[in-house]
Amino acid sequence: FINNNLEEKLTLETLSSISNFSPFHFHRIMRAHLGESIGEYILRIRLNTAAQLLRFSNETVQDISIKVGYETPSSLNKAFKKRFDLSPLEFRSKQAQLQPDINIIKLDLQTMEKFKLNPKIAELKDKKVIFIQSIGKYGDNKTADTWNKLMDYVKKNKLFSWRVELFGISHDDPNITETDKCRYDACVTVSKEIKPEGEIGFKKEFRTLYSASPMKVAYLEVPDMKYLSVNGKGHPEGNPEFQEAIEALYGTAYTLKFMLKKNPELQPKNYFDFVN
Repeated sequence: FINNNLEEKLTLETLSSISNFSPFHFHRIMRAHLGESIGEYILRIRLNTAAQLLRFSNETVQDISIKVGYETPSSLNKAFKKRFDLSPLEFRSKQAQLQPDINIIKLDLQTMEKFKLNPKIAELKDKKVIFIQSIGKYGDNKTADTWNKLMDYVKKNKLFSWRVELFGISHDDPNITETDKCRYDACVTVSKEIKPEGEIGFKKEFRTLYSASPMKVAYLEVPDMKYLSVNGKGHPEGNPEFQEAIEALYGTAYTLKFMLKKNPELQPKNYFDFVN
């Protein structure tokens, strides 16, 4: 909900009413799950989204300000400079200068050969999925543990079939977001709504933000959307190519001037494929 409504006034009262919790309990739950207050989380997501738009799109600072919930460019400028030590225009200029010279994005011939980059835009139809979210560095032990826990749940509840699809959803750009705050959802498609197992229950429309609690199974619907993908085999645990695949995707998006209006980006593939 928060990610898809950054332009709105997101108050504690509004969000707690959506979740069917009192503001006091909602604030405590969110802090326990996210490791930061809901206000800090919203501010960080707004500014990180602004940074992505500055990096990967040609939209004006004024338009970006409105999209991420700031009434004026000066308001965004003040908050942005406090977080990144640069104004939005300085950040955009610096990123443009860095792109040709350093490996922020790995688009050299070796990477292109490794991942066989042939980007295409494809349509992803509506999906119902159960998921577990992990927060931390993409491709570390948490990623593998999240998949193992989800697949154990799938097996236990006899949800696996030949039609099942598995998704990895990377919500954050690791070049902008701190690695310990990068969000990753391991997802498995289901044919009907499944009651999530966890300590907390949320409304369906609110579960697009996070799972019921860390390492607990939750349920959401993935909307119709377009996506970019890079495929690669291998176990993500301790595998640097997992991170390289993610960076290659961001680089491809940059070169194509391709920016999704709504995160996340998805790729339906097998259990241990690299996805984003």
